[in-house]
Amino acid sequence: MSTAHVRHLIDYIEAELPQGVWPHWTEGWPREIEAGLLDAAFSARATYGTPTSGVRAVIARWRAHRGEPLDDLAALAEYADEPAALIAVLDNRQRVPGNYTTKAEAVALAARSLVAAGCRQSSELRDEEVRRNALVQIAGFGNATWECFTMQLGVCIPESRELLKDFVIDALAPEVEVTSTTADELLAAAATRLDVSPATLTHAIWRYQRAQRRLAGAR
Repeated sequence: MSTAHVRHLIDYIEAELPQGVWPHWTEGWPREIEAGLLDAAFSARATYGTPTSGVRAVIARWRAHRGEPLDDLAALAEYADEPAALIAVLDNRQRVPGNYTTKAEAVALAARSLVAAGCRQSSELRDEEVRRNALVQIAGFGNATWECFTMQLGVCIPESRELLKDFVIDALAPEVEVTSTTADELLAAAATRLDVSPATLTHAIWRYQRAQRRLAGAR
């Protein structure tokens, strides 16, 4: 890794997802597992919006109802048998992919399932089969939901790491042979130069890569 490589990566970042334009320069929802689950559900096939619209408006309404911190899935699980009440709180009737149910009901069911699997707070979130299965078994959710959920809490699973590595490859190949370790080192150095936390940079890039993947799939 050289200073020139870091500079080229930063140039690519600034060209593709400039901080003044790309809306995802945040750390996600560290230590707020409820917000992370809501984000994973409501960002699926939806416009992410601004801090006062879209997904973040849903989370803001839940925060106003619930208070802080949003780090106990039992609060959402309480609505598993009464989803209409959660729909009213969130003021959102969007449905999950496949139209199986509302996103609000799927969130409540997933929260109950995750609590039963031993994942109630952000400190208990790990990329383990029992926890992953607890989420993906909910109709309308899947591995993409799990990837988004974990990323919002700062848990970078293999699928997410591959997206980040691919971004660095796009920025620097063929001049640089990019391994997972090289990608991590370059992203950490770029975050320092951009004066943001590594979590903020990787979250912004991950969102960008997800958007690019969706666009490619639509072609």
